[in-house]
Amino acid sequence: MIIFKMFDRFKVNTLNAIVVNYWVAATLSIVLDSSGISLEKAPIEPWFFQAIMMGFLFITLFNIIAKSTQNIGVSVTTVANKMSLIMPVMFSIFVLLDAVNIVKVIGIVLALLAVYLTTKSDNRSAVDKRFIVYPFIVFIGSGIIDTLFKYNDEFTLGENGLEPFVSWIFITSSLLGLIVLIFKYVREKSLPDRNSIIAGFILGFPNYFSIYFLLKSLNIGMEGSVVIPLNNISIVAVSALSGIFIFREKGTKSNIIGLLMAIIAIGLLAFSNEIGSVLGIG
Repeated sequence: MIIFKMFDRFKVNTLNAIVVNYWVAATLSIVLDSSGISLEKAPIEPWFFQAIMMGFLFITLFNIIAKSTQNIGVSVTTVANKMSLIMPVMFSIFVLLDAVNIVKVIGIVLALLAVYLTTKSDNRSAVDKRFIVYPFIVFIGSGIIDTLFKYNDEFTLGENGLEPFVSWIFITSSLLGLIVLIFKYVREKSLPDRNSIIAGFILGFPNYFSIYFLLKSLNIGMEGSVVIPLNNISIVAVSALSGIFIFREKGTKSNIIGLLMAIIAIGLLAFSNEIGSVLGIG
């Protein structure tokens, strides 16, 4: 998100940079794959179809988020994106039967409130109703992606599936992105410029490793009802803090309260079982 924030400053074409970023992430995922599962053998794996579907969702949702940000606003789009944590959390609790206590419930509720308050803006300009569906698509799409992460970790990846699974997500996104660039070249006779290539290269590294380590956290046995909220609320909190201290954005009282709630929510979720044991809450 911080890198995206810099795009305007350096006049980077967002679409071109996104496509380049997926090629970088795909290359990283192939080079760093130590699973021993070759690319040609991947189609017989139980996770292959989901990886292809998620690759399609990744690049499609990235562009819808961009359109939503431009036409609806950053705050509404961020809320829709991060509030989607409720879908994988409900999946983890009701399908995978993650442990639940009052501390975790309070942490999840605080996380949702923190996302709303941290991204709340005083800007009340009119919203074009033609684009009101975008945040809804962002909410559903983000929720499906996070839920599929947890589903595949639980049921399809096994011991060696994580790395090739991530590889095929990014390979799919990169191939779809290439198709988009070809159509764009045919129509506009334009190719990614130097700034877009550099920006995409820089973006590709955190994009790959953020997905890899999110899945790694789930893969080592951390509960999805803890990992997903921790991940989402941490992104919102760090993004908000970077806005205040790096980009000199002026935070509102609601934003400050949201940041404090985020810190409390992170603590409650990270140590919900330990706090529950100390308080004698099952």
